[in-house]
Order: sequence, then structure tokens, then C-alpha cells
Amino acid sequence: MYSLFILLLLILLFYIYRLKWTPTRPDFYPLGKMITIGHRGAPVLAPENTLESFTKAFEVGLKGIELDVQLSKDGELVVFHDLFIKNKTGKYTKIENMSYSEIRDLSRENNCQIPLLSDVMEIHPKGTFINIEIKSCHYLKTLIVRKVVQMIQIYNLEKFIIVSSFNPFVLRFIKKLAPDYPTAYLWSSNNSTFLFNSPLWIWICLPDGIHIDINIVNEKNICWARKNNLVVLAFTVNNASDLSKAQALGLDGIFTDNPHLNTGSASL
Repeated sequence: MYSLFILLLLILLFYIYRLKWTPTRPDFYPLGKMITIGHRGAPVLAPENTLESFTKAFEVGLKGIELDVQLSKDGELVVFHDLFIKNKTGKYTKIENMSYSEIRDLSRENNCQIPLLSDVMEIHPKGTFINIEIKSCHYLKTLIVRKVVQMIQIYNLEKFIIVSSFNPFVLRFIKKLAPDYPTAYLWSSNNSTFLFNSPLWIWICLPDGIHIDINIVNEKNICWARKNNLVVLAFTVNNASDLSKAQALGLDGIFTDNPHLNTGSASL
């Protein structure tokens, strides 16, 4: 009898927790139309996650870009995808263990300037939005989340951002600090960081959307997402076959390296 009582109590608590989940659709996602977002800018036109790449994406008419943010050793929000960076001796060092000046010097040696999040926000055209993917392998280190929220507020971009992450605890903390910021949980069969590789983590972070690997998206998970009022986008859509799949499934948007993919004016 006691075990049954505990079970019923847990079910009740989960139900109450679930009632708090009311996903909202960002205003910059048009209804009934699939939006195209520049994955790390426009990598087919310029090196990914650079100011040049982001500028190119906006110049060809994309309304949104996606970028990766990490925290450097000295607390700077660095726009870079990989957790490690290779120096001139071939040794790999974690971004979080380097100062931004060290990172900047290495990027200059490779003729590819690694920007700060503030640099991107400075060139972000009016009327466009930024998908900020926070890269963090930590459960409890929240400084990067606080700094991202602070940067968004400094540039008054609250209505022009969406925050995504593979780490559900990052998204949960975003919702605690800034409940109105739209969030998206990232899901890919290739990601295994701290076992953040299951849609079950959605119950921890209660996001507004899900960004899913185009290779694993299917009618079943789309149906589940729709039942829960989640916005669904797929990454990374770089060819006609994947684009057709995304269109057939009625996705809300795609992330692509090729900003001309939808128009057919360029191909990979």
C-alpha cells in the first residue's frame, strides 16, 4: 500500500511539473512556411563561425543564423564549434582552458579570425535572428549561461534569439533565468556527451522546440513533437534529398551550410 501511495504521488508531481510546460513559437518562425537558417553562417561561401560567414548569410537574404558559443578561460563568449583547438605544434587544447587572446592568436595564424558573440551581435542586421547554441559538457557550471543571457540583454535581442543546446541542464537554467527566451533541445544519434543523447532529456529542460539530426528524423518523432506543440527543425540539410525529406515531413525549418539550397541557385 505504501509503495502504491509513493507511485501515485510521483505521478501527481510529474503531472504538476508537466503542466508548467507550455512551448511557444518564436515570432520569427513563419507559420506554414519552412524557414532556412545559416548553419554556422554560410560555410559554402566563407569559413564557418566567422564574421565573414555570418555576413555572407545575411547578404544572400537569410533571416537567421546559427552559431556555437563556448566560454574561454578568461570568461569570454567565444564563437567556435569544436571543444578543442589545434595549435601550431599539432597539440589540441580545450577552448575552456585558453584565454581569448591565445585563441585569437591561433586563429590569426590560420587566417581565420575566431570572433566573440558580441562581435556577431554588432553586425547582426535589424529584423534577423540568431540561434545561439551553448556548448557545455558540465552539469552545474552555469557561468556561460549567465553571460549569454547578459549579452542578449545588452544588445536588446530578447525577441531575436533562440537558445539551443545538447545539454538539457543548460536549457533548464536558461528557462530559470529568462523564462521568455525560446529554447530548443538538440538531438543527434552521434552525440554522447554525458549521455545527452536521448529525447527523454526533454522532460528535464522543457524546451519550446527540438532541433533534430536530419538522418534520424521520422514521422513518429515528428508526430510526438507536434502533440507537445514543439517547433521542429532539422540539421544539417545540405542536399536535395534531405531537403525533400524535410519538406515531406512538414518541418518548421532547416539548418544548412548552403544558403542557396532552397532557391536551387547553387548546389553542393
